Amino acid sequence: MKRIDRKDLRAPARVIDLELASLSQIENSVAVQRYETIWCLSRINGIPQEVSFWDVTGDASISIHDLRRHLCDGKATDDGGDFGSHHPNTLELDATVVVCTRNRPEGLRRTLTSLRCQTDSDFRILVVDNGSGSSSAVVEELDLPRCDYVIEPVRGLSRARNRALSMVCTDLVAWIDDDEVADVDWVRRIKEGFAHRTRPAAVCGVMLPAELESEAQVRFEQYGGFNKGRGIFPEVLKMRAPSVISPLYPLPAFGSGGNMAFRTTALRSVKGFDPFLGAGSRTRSGEDTRVLSLLLLSGHTVLHWPAAITWHTHRREMIALREQFYGYSAGLSAFYVSMICSKPSVILDILRLTPYVLRDLGRSSTSLRLGQLPEDFPRYLTKASRRGLIEGGFMYVYEAIKGSTTGRHSGRSSKAYCKLRQL
Repeated sequence: MKRIDRKDLRAPARVIDLELASLSQIENSVAVQRYETIWCLSRINGIPQEVSFWDVTGDASISIHDLRRHLCDGKATDDGGDFGSHHPNTLELDATVVVCTRNRPEGLRRTLTSLRCQTDSDFRILVVDNGSGSSSAVVEELDLPRCDYVIEPVRGLSRARNRALSMVCTDLVAWIDDDEVADVDWVRRIKEGFAHRTRPAAVCGVMLPAELESEAQVRFEQYGGFNKGRGIFPEVLKMRAPSVISPLYPLPAFGSGGNMAFRTTALRSVKGFDPFLGAGSRTRSGEDTRVLSLLLLSGHTVLHWPAAITWHTHRREMIALREQFYGYSAGLSAFYVSMICSKPSVILDILRLTPYVLRDLGRSSTSLRLGQLPEDFPRYLTKASRRGLIEGGFMYVYEAIKGSTTGRHSGRSSKAYCKLRQL
């Protein structure tokens, strides 16, 4: 067993979740004979400390004791201050967990089952079926307490999110996708995040890999996964913070849509999610980036809070990963067009970010997007990403015009269309 860098991960890789403060690990050893590498999350009293990577080529098994000894070296076994700062009255805030789903009954079942096992059970669940109607049987079968089900007939993740937002009557609203499983303490940690001394408007947890069996899943983790550049410790994101170049420059990402939560009033103050962004539209993504950026621009604080963990099943096929790379980049450029349509004056601010864009589109070691990739990283993935950056803005224009001509979203669609015509 030898420690390696993220870029040296190879498939298949075994995912290990290791508690360092306790010696009560069920297994004394872990079989790794069919694995090339290990992806390991280490925690202290449930709090993430580090993600490490290990080469186990040729090993039949590894000792949990030896792995713990390597990872404990120099670490104290306590929570670490910032994670524990909370006020009891804030922890009593009501919360609604929203799951937007479409044609994934098995994934939804796993997600809802994980919510049933939370250490903090004081929350509501709202399942929004985005037009398929295929999820009602799963919701009825599980018969979860305080769980509501609604169908949003018009396709699009942002529309499903907005439908949920219109129904939420709690202080907090949290989001988890139907291809994720919530860590057992997820809801409790989300609430603790809102009790942070900075009183954040949004709390964003981390999405970690549930499995790394295929090449596509490992390639996505080589790229940095959903948390690329943010690390495993808490980070306060706000205007003029050292780690925020600009609220209009979401690199590293401010958060991921599959593990984010908001004060409901704050999310409504930025009018929810742009229906022309996100899965189900041609722009593919970007709706989460937009609301987080708008909150930062409004002077709010966003808290990167790795204690709130969800486990995500990455795409298993390379062709699906290529589409994901395209979609994330398309969503990024569509996000910029969306911001310009809302407030044309931001064009000057966006132009000032050009040096950072040029830096992060390159393959230098300082690039936030491509700087740490291995030499054999498939070029067609990065090409798909570049193509998405070029095409995403045009896709947003198409979505806005289509929305205006069909009249499905008369208020917002007509305003966006008018802005586009003015530009």
